[in-house]
Order: sequence, then structure tokens, then C-alpha cells
Amino acid sequence: MDKIDQLGMEPMVKKDEDQIRMEASIKLDIQQMYETQGEYVNGMMKPEFVKCSFKEKTLTMAFPILEWEMNRVGVLHGGITASTFDYAMGLIARFFAGQSFAPTIQLETVFIRPISLGEIFEITVKTNFSGRKLTYLYGEGYIKSSGKLAATATSSYLNMNTTQQDEA
Repeated sequence: MDKIDQLGMEPMVKKDEDQIRMEASIKLDIQQMYETQGEYVNGMMKPEFVKCSFKEKTLTMAFPILEWEMNRVGVLHGGITASTFDYAMGLIARFFAGQSFAPTIQLETVFIRPISLGEIFEITVKTNFSGRKLTYLYGEGYIKSSGKLAATATSSYLNMNTTQQDEA
């Protein structure tokens, strides 16, 4: 018989399996992105997996701030900041939707402080809701060296099932 957690809810083995599946799925998506789209923006940002939690529905990614990402005043371009959130949020939206494609339909980014060249921008995104058609997320991004909040974001993704043909 499976071990039951202290609250008598789900078997602990199931939680471990879900966590392992989530981590493997996200790491595979990142690997495939580097193999097939490494020369595009997602690959050029050099995203790194940090951790994820199936239970908390979170994903943490790190993005090294590179010279090509600077704006004319010498800090991270706002579009790149938004792209880091979009990439991480898209990974977790796709996972929880259980679909092969989850396009962004809304992304709002709030810029709190500038991020300098050479810093690591570490973001944690959380799935607030994942339904049949839509997934909603929230994220916070910190400058790793100082621990200071640099940006936040909210987003919505459309859950598309690309394994079935649309009936038109």
C-alpha cells in the first residue's frame, strides 16, 4: 500500500511521480528549444532551469544578462525582460495544460528596477489556474546578486490541442 501523507490526502508516491514528470518535461522542452531554436530569441537569452514544484505549480528559471540584451542606456531592455517571463510562463502553461502548444494571449510586465549587464535575472512563475481552455500565471523576477525585486508579470495562455484536427 502507498504511503499516505500526514493529512491523509494523496499517496506520497503519486506526488513524487508528478514532480519527476514535471521536471523531466520542462528540462526536455528547454533541451529541445536549444537544439531547434537556439539561434532565436529564446535560445539567445540562455535560459537555465533552476527548480520547479508540481505541488506549488511553480517554475524558477535563471537568465544571465548579456550584452546584446542592453538598451541604449545600458540596462536590460524591457522587451527582453518581458520575453524572459513569456518563456518561463509558456513552459509551465504548456505543462499544466497537457497540450502541445499554449500561445500567449496576454502578457503584462511591471518594471520595478533596472537590471545590469552581467547580473542573473531569476524569475519564479506560478500557475494560478489551468483550465480546459485557458491558463493564468503570475511571476516575480529578482536580481540574484542583491535579491531585489526587479519586475513582475501576469499572463494568460490559450490551451490548444494540436494533436487533433479542427473540424471546420
